[in-house]
Formats: sequence, structure tokens, C-alpha cells
Amino acid sequence: MKKSPYLAFTSLMYRIIQILIVLISVVLGFLADVYIGNAGIVMLAAGLPLILVFTDYFAFSGTSTKKTKSMQFIKSSCKGFDFFRSALKTDLLLKHICLLFSFLGIYLAEIIYFNDGDGFAASILLLLIYLPISQLTMNITLIISRRIALTLAVQISVCYICSMISTVLLLTYSFLLPENLRDYTVPSIISFAVIEILSIITAVILYKDCVKGYVSGFSDT
Repeated sequence: MKKSPYLAFTSLMYRIIQILIVLISVVLGFLADVYIGNAGIVMLAAGLPLILVFTDYFAFSGTSTKKTKSMQFIKSSCKGFDFFRSALKTDLLLKHICLLFSFLGIYLAEIIYFNDGDGFAASILLLLIYLPISQLTMNITLIISRRIALTLAVQISVCYICSMISTVLLLTYSFLLPENLRDYTVPSIISFAVIEILSIITAVILYKDCVKGYVSGFSDT
């Protein structure tokens, strides 16, 4: 049976962990919204992308480094380049889908426990900002970690530093938000669009950086 490039790069345990991250995040997001409030959502939004980056170490660590020798077998194949690009695209897409579904628990909490229409709309607008910030944090951290994180200790260090930066950004944005967010619907949507565009740009840079490292590493081997 022909195995897809993504399945070839990732182990069964890796994929199971990705699914568990989403399921646990849904539960934590639900509990955070009900019992802690906005502070819990901020912690979830800051922590989720870094957990996904940490697990990335076990599948794609060092793929952007030009001197890596970890894929010599794939590089020796005439179809190795397309194989690698396909795996990267799938991984990047699935990471963002995981991040999107991880916020599902917060939406469920708003629907089940909070019947105030204004409050629900405000929460949706708030998540429109938190989600792209999480995506942006994940992409930037992956760019850094895939370039230098060839050891688990370095991977953890990169995640820790980026987590602090992400938390500061999320908290700063939370304090700057007006009390009645619905009065600022248009600015919130514009903010979402701007940050989401930045997130997409960083995702493209991440993909091209990994491919560039792969090609350059091939010329060195």
C-alpha cells in the first residue's frame, strides 16, 4: 500500500498526540471560559501553538537548516523533493486546523452557559483576534525552531521565549480592548484580517524556508 508523504514523515504516536492535544484543548478551553474567564483563554491561546511546535521536534526538526544530513535517503530519490514538499504542506495545514479546533471548547462554553447575545458576540470578536495571534506565534516559532532546534533542549528554549512574547501580546491586547467590544466590531474584524494576513505570510515564509534548506542541504551532501 502506498503511504502518503505526511504519514511517512510522522509516526502513529505523533499523530495520536496531535489529536489528543486538540481534545484536551477543547476541554481546557471549555473549563477556562466557564471558571476562569478571559485570563484562562489568554493562557490557552498562548500555550497551544507552543505545544504544537514542541511536538514538531519529533517529525520536522531541523528541516530548514542547510547543513542537515537527516534526509539523505529521501534526497537521493528523484521524487524526494516533491515528497518532502507534500509532507510540509500537509503538516502546515493540519497544524492550523488543530489550532482552529482547539478553540472549539470556548465556543461551546459560550453557547451552553452564556445566553447573553451581546456577550456571545463579544467573545466571538475576541477569538477573532486570539486565533490569528496564536497562528502567527506558531509560524514564527516554527521558522526559528526548524532552523536551529536540532536538540530537544533548544526546542524547549525557543518555545519558552516565544511563549513569553505571545503572552505579553495577548495580555496587552486584552487590556487595550474596550469594555463593550460590540461597539468596535469593524475595528476588531479589521484587526483580525491584518493579523491573519501576517499569519499567512509567515506560513508561506516557513514553507519556503524549509524547502530552501532542503535544496541547499541536498547540494551539500
